[in-house]
Amino acid sequence: MNSSKSGYHHGHLRDALILAAAALIEEQGSLSFSITDAAKRAGVSSAAPYRHFHDKQDLLDNVRDLAFIGLHSALEETQKNYRDNSDTGAAVYAMGLTYLNYARNNRAFFSLMWEDHGQMQPERQNLAHKSEGFSLLLSSVENHLIQGSGKSLCQNAEQKALYLATQLWALAHGVATLENNQLLNMFDKSAQAENILVDAASALLAGIDQVDTNRFETQG
Repeated sequence: MNSSKSGYHHGHLRDALILAAAALIEEQGSLSFSITDAAKRAGVSSAAPYRHFHDKQDLLDNVRDLAFIGLHSALEETQKNYRDNSDTGAAVYAMGLTYLNYARNNRAFFSLMWEDHGQMQPERQNLAHKSEGFSLLLSSVENHLIQGSGKSLCQNAEQKALYLATQLWALAHGVATLENNQLLNMFDKSAQAENILVDAASALLAGIDQVDTNRFETQG
């Protein structure tokens, strides 16, 4: 997520402040800047941000949106690169690795995207809407299941795909979070994020046929 160009241009104050805040997060690796710092970075008065944002949290919410857009773009590019690849399993692994690399390259933004900073509950529905990257992962999983069965997905199979995509997202997110916090190799010093992600994802894909589809029939 490149946010180096954060100078103010007339008529684009709101965008300039969002980019300024993003640049500060990128440089400092934290969310500890003040809204006045963002104004200074954008080259405007300390009062200017309040024309567009209620407070710092409001500004951070807009930076969060920018981070989700960046993740979606990265996943979309990966999906496009594997569109003509007959190995649908490799396409699923690539989506997970893209998620991992995005978290590595945007550590502070990754934290902002997913951690609870005091208002996660009211933001829950908004996050679900913003996390369109999950739909791209789900699409890759569905393609893999379609190739494996040779037919379109029935309702149970669609639920199975959603279940598997959720498992894969939880896997990628967990690995990325542990690595970002330097905890992944706490027990196994040889642990490598890519290996864990691909090996575990492979096991999930191989074991999907063992999932009891009856559980999906009782879900509303």
